[in-house]
Amino acid sequence: MATLQKLRNMGPLLVIFVGLALFAFIAGDAWRLFQTDSMEASVGSIDGDKLSANDFQELYNECENAQRVFRLTDPRLNDEQRTASFTEEELAYIKDEAWGVFTQLAIAERQAELLGIAVTNEEIMDILNNNGSMYLNSISHPFRTESGFSVDDLNSVITSYNEMMKNGRHDANLASIYNCWKYMEKRIRLEALINKQAKLVEYATIANPVLANKNFELNDNSFNLEVVAFPYSEVADSVAEVSDKEIEKYYKENKEYLYKQLQDTRDIKYISVKVTPSESDKQEILAQMNEYADMLRAGDKDYERIMRISRSEYSYNDLLWTKEAYSEDIQLRLESSKLNEVVGPYINPSDNTYNVFMTTEKTTVPDSIMVRAIVVTSQSNDEVEATTDSLLNALKNKADFKEIAANYAHVDSMWITSKQFYTAGIIDNLDTQKEIYNARPGVYAASPFKTINGKLIYQVIEKKGKADVYSAVVIKREITFGSDTYDQAYNKLSQFVASCKSVEDVDSKAMESGYRVQKLNDVNASMRNINNVPQTYNVVKWVLDEDRKAGEFSRIEECGSDHLVFAVVTRVSPKGYIALDKEINMYGTKLSDIIKNKLMLDKKAEIIMNELAGKDYSAIKGNSMAKVSNVNMVEYKKPTNVPSLNVDEPVINVTAAKMDAGEISEPLKGDNGVYVINVLGKNAKRGNFNAETENEYILSNGGMYDYANVAGQLFQMGLEEVYPVENKLFRFF
Repeated sequence: MATLQKLRNMGPLLVIFVGLALFAFIAGDAWRLFQTDSMEASVGSIDGDKLSANDFQELYNECENAQRVFRLTDPRLNDEQRTASFTEEELAYIKDEAWGVFTQLAIAERQAELLGIAVTNEEIMDILNNNGSMYLNSISHPFRTESGFSVDDLNSVITSYNEMMKNGRHDANLASIYNCWKYMEKRIRLEALINKQAKLVEYATIANPVLANKNFELNDNSFNLEVVAFPYSEVADSVAEVSDKEIEKYYKENKEYLYKQLQDTRDIKYISVKVTPSESDKQEILAQMNEYADMLRAGDKDYERIMRISRSEYSYNDLLWTKEAYSEDIQLRLESSKLNEVVGPYINPSDNTYNVFMTTEKTTVPDSIMVRAIVVTSQSNDEVEATTDSLLNALKNKADFKEIAANYAHVDSMWITSKQFYTAGIIDNLDTQKEIYNARPGVYAASPFKTINGKLIYQVIEKKGKADVYSAVVIKREITFGSDTYDQAYNKLSQFVASCKSVEDVDSKAMESGYRVQKLNDVNASMRNINNVPQTYNVVKWVLDEDRKAGEFSRIEECGSDHLVFAVVTRVSPKGYIALDKEINMYGTKLSDIIKNKLMLDKKAEIIMNELAGKDYSAIKGNSMAKVSNVNMVEYKKPTNVPSLNVDEPVINVTAAKMDAGEISEPLKGDNGVYVINVLGKNAKRGNFNAETENEYILSNGGMYDYANVAGQLFQMGLEEVYPVENKLFRFF
């Protein structure tokens, strides 16, 4: 079974990393699910039906496990990347993905049942056999082969897992791959259900021959136009005033389909304080860096200890590197530095660090070498020596390298550049590196490892080019703040909050206290953080509490290692119709302002069109408000750019497509003005009509009508209203 063997070859990595990940989830966040009064804790609802927290936790575990297996089987990653812990941001994305699959699959299955459709196991197998899943094609997974998805590997995993469960055994690798498949199957089934429903919509909107021919004719011409534009900006606002009653009337008539929100939201104002190092913090770090520099100048050779006690961002190894292995500030000084000269301390503003370094080796080596190598390891020194001698003698006596190396970890004829020598992973000490660089091509030799009990048998096959390489002790320390600085920042913000009794106080007192008040509207359950402030989960959770009221102050939240956040709720907006006085952006624009502007433009259009009524084209062009420009190569399927206003107006190309050369249009109401167009020329492209091709075009994303796509989008939007999702995930996760 190739898939399982592939992961087993990674040793205990999968067991360790997947096991720790699941334990961290269960012991960290998920335990809160069971602190409620009911074991049936809910993380939300669909159409009023509660969603089980236990069910979501199971799917989340599958999702996180799958992402780790995907990493471990991704050939583009190195070992360190494959086994790295997920960052907070990556875990948040995994949580979002799990929630999306959890809710979308539930909705798709409900709708499929109503429509009388289903995705069978046979259809799933057909998708796998015929490479029919966009999802599978977008990920690295354990069943991928050069020819596609390996159904044989999948069947082997399922059979082995069932046997394991039957016999009461446990294989963590096998369980991880099986659970990964369970998640992949859910994703494939969801994709298939959505595709089936989309096909139903498409079949319900098939273009007829008349429509196909009409669409072809509209697309088969281009136009040269003279466009007379009357921008709305030329009409004074005072002559197009809109009353509050008109705004309310328009709102009532359109709120059902234009102004509804499907979830509760909150508007907040907040203050985010990033704690930064004080001058005394900088001086304290500088004094420490001078101590470490003095230790190097005094000849202290215990570089590992110095790097450790200095808490350097670099760990020490004595290998030779090209300068690109070091940060840019080190690179700039490396070539000019002398051997054993201590450089620094100096500040590097780009990464906010103090730096000290000393070059201990500087030489020129081959830029790249082709090498083959065998790793010999054992618990016993005698066994290592005996095995190494035996293999080395056999190789020197012309034994076949591949046969000799077959039972050992090895590399065969691999080019290694000087930039990637260390990351190739076949050496761990400077002496071996120098020996390999200086080795005579074609000669077998052996050299010991430093960090493991073993030896490396190697042969340099070829050398190319030259490169300058260095070994350096690098002490790089971020300039951070101390506890006193943090406490001062916290106490200052606490005193400010205590002095405020209302939102108005926060606004009026913030500037004099050195704070900036920021707005964030429509905080909802799908949000993870407050704008770009890290780790503000607890702030979001507080804001979204069901009992939260406008005017309430949060406590000061410590977010990440260096941010303090204080928030106040300015508005609570329950799901349903959006209120007219609701601010819809950070600039304070209200919904009523948007409606007022729309109605004002409608009135301006009416004023302009009344002004143009009954006038001939020459009089229209001669109007003082008119802005005339020529536009060539106008096509039905592309919005027309009006040069005189520098705006796109779809109404122009759609209208022109139905006109003939020499025709002049009636005044056209556009998004930015009123337009009159004169068709100066109509140029046929002389394409060949094909009804089948045209139908496919209409139903694709390229068609002007795009009925299927639009209908599909409306269908999905409709599902959101038919099955409204309430997200309460933030209460627990």
